Amino acid sequence: MRVRLGTLGALAAIVLGAGVACAQLLPEFQNAPTPPPVRQRTNSTVFPPVTTVLPAAAVRPGNTNIDALKFDAKEKVVNVKSGEGEAKFAFAVTNISKEDAIIMSVHTSCGCTAAKLPSTPWIIKPGEGGEIGVTMNLAGKFGVVTKTVSVVTSAGTIPLLVKSVLPQDAYQNLQKVTERSRNMQIAAADRQAVFRGDCAKCHVEAGVGKKGHDLYAASCGVCHDAEHRATMVPVIRGRPGTFNSDYWANWVRNGKDGSLMPAFDTKKGGPLTEEQIDSLVAYLGAEFLTEPVPKHLVGAPVVNSGPVLARPTVVPPPPVAPKAQ
Repeated sequence: MRVRLGTLGALAAIVLGAGVACAQLLPEFQNAPTPPPVRQRTNSTVFPPVTTVLPAAAVRPGNTNIDALKFDAKEKVVNVKSGEGEAKFAFAVTNISKEDAIIMSVHTSCGCTAAKLPSTPWIIKPGEGGEIGVTMNLAGKFGVVTKTVSVVTSAGTIPLLVKSVLPQDAYQNLQKVTERSRNMQIAAADRQAVFRGDCAKCHVEAGVGKKGHDLYAASCGVCHDAEHRATMVPVIRGRPGTFNSDYWANWVRNGKDGSLMPAFDTKKGGPLTEEQIDSLVAYLGAEFLTEPVPKHLVGAPVVNSGPVLARPTVVPPPPVAPKAQ
């Protein structure tokens, strides 16, 4: 036992001596900072449970009879006419039961179709009812277009169908209206744009080589005499007063800033030559004033674009005496 204790003491002395020697060899460790104590991260925050309080109308059970709601029809069809950009439908619904019926929401099968309830949720008392409105956007569509409207009720989901029938000519006319609207927006930003791109087919190519009456019909009447004339385009047929050649020449050559009226002079980026402008001005000051006004322009509001200038008196030249034989 004594031997073992003596051995352990000797070993302890050796270790202690080695530690002192290391401290002497590495003095920089003598002043080493004491590392901060390691803190154990604890999460003592207790979050209360989230509770959502729904309105009484949303949680009341409502009628569980799927036949409690009677619709005037489960499918609606609209025959689209030329120029119409959307189709509207209305589903009449009545609660024929003795309990309240609840329509929680309504959904459509496509983003181009929207449905609307009088309120959400919509509580329908016994014997009462109303309408569910549906609108279908027809842009880019043709033929027969069918969409589904899902009516979510307290008794389950009721499917409805809406169908639009677009004849080929209606689709073509709708495309023209859409394209025309886009072109007018471009022209509003740059009135000379009417002579470029797709617009040039009507406002440039149609008037090439024409003069007088024919030039007016091709380059002017296409807008000012059009049956579906835009409201910002002034009516110039049947206007009160008369206008001299300087008046017409100014409008044809220079157009009007801040409007859709472009400058037709080739010097300003237009398509008409000097000879064509002269022939057009001569026509506007003579034949144009006596021609009948088209029926679709009769009664149309006249938009004055500037002051009325008196038409100059035309003095005929003196007769030329016949030459002596």
